[in-house]
Amino acid sequence: MDPALADLIRQLDLEPLEVNLFRGQSSDLGGKSVFGGQVIGQALVAATRTVEGRAPHSLHAYFLLPGDMAAPIVYEVDRIRDGRSFTARRVQPCMVKPLTKPERG
Repeated sequence: MDPALADLIRQLDLEPLEVNLFRGQSSDLGGKSVFGGQVIGQALVAATRTVEGRAPHSLHAYFLLPGDMAAPIVYEVDRIRDGRSFTARRVQPCMVKPLTKPERG
């Protein structure tokens, strides 16, 4: 397998944390924040892991804040609709930075 393809597949593979909760890692591509395409791809993977027997057919995304490449991204999937005709999911990525105690001095 091509190394670039293997790296992409590894990047899109999310760690399941709980039902509807997944964690992804970021790759440093030389920019100062997380690449938006990575977030969209990982969010799509998170959504599809909560659906069986259906392929995605549309996706809408909004970027509100830049992401920190050093922090993992946690994806929370809301199961909005599971109907006979279609399924809808909302995925909210969240980055949590560890809080540090300010040093005195």
